[in-house]
Amino acid sequence: MQYTKGALTFADQIALMTQRGLVIDNPELATQYLRRVGYYRLMGYLFPLRTPGSDHFEADSTFGKAVEYYQFDQALRHLMLEAIGHIEVAVRTAVTYELAHAYGAFAHCDHLNLNETQAWHANWLDGVRYEVTRARETFIDHYRRKYDGYPDLPIWMASEVMSLGALSKLVKAMHGKDKWNVASHFGLADVTFESWIHAVAVVRNICAHHGRLWNRVFGVRPKRPRSGSWQNMPHLIPNDRSFFMLCVLHALLSHTAIDVDRWRGSVNAILRPLLADQSNLQRIGAPANWEFHPLWH
Repeated sequence: MQYTKGALTFADQIALMTQRGLVIDNPELATQYLRRVGYYRLMGYLFPLRTPGSDHFEADSTFGKAVEYYQFDQALRHLMLEAIGHIEVAVRTAVTYELAHAYGAFAHCDHLNLNETQAWHANWLDGVRYEVTRARETFIDHYRRKYDGYPDLPIWMASEVMSLGALSKLVKAMHGKDKWNVASHFGLADVTFESWIHAVAVVRNICAHHGRLWNRVFGVRPKRPRSGSWQNMPHLIPNDRSFFMLCVLHALLSHTAIDVDRWRGSVNAILRPLLADQSNLQRIGAPANWEFHPLWH
């Protein structure tokens, strides 16, 4: 079937939502949000308010509720990005330390130092070199002018400009012993650590592109550690929703330089009003006792 819908003016968008039963108390404010945020993005927050199998909204559904969810999501993205920033730095440091001590300054430039094919390594290294040439860092310019081999840099320089996606691929490609050594910096098994860093990279991209976290099912599911509350609570905390990802970030943050209690407190402050509505527990995958759950508290 061919798509035939046309673009609607802001007034038409408000008229359509009203026609479908959405309560809009302040059309002027709604227009401002439609102008600044966009109808299609806001519909992601309005979707759960619709009657199942219908385009119409359930009774007492309001535009203000969509704005509330949007503002929560915005705050959650900022806090997740803050956590991921600290985790990314710590992972870069651990990977650099272990590879450099095992194989030398240019450890990442030799495919034999990784558990991947030569073709894979050549493609990955080309990506790293491209990131190096795009970087505008004084230390890179200094190296280029003084030493041969640019854009191949010592790993402690290359890792500073490597994207989190490239870093995640590097972790996956490492030999088992090296990966285990890096994972031990974070108190995790190697397979769990690899899975978590991949998931963190995916969530980082969602946040960086202003994607929705509330009521989202993630396509990449971080592994559950095989011990303790992680393994015993799959029915309470699904690993494809935001709350499990928050628990992952919390666990990783405890091995970084950030004050993890302060960060958790900031997350609690935005979760409490949202999760006072029991229907939102399922939408982010949180248990009823989320604030005092062993994985979070």
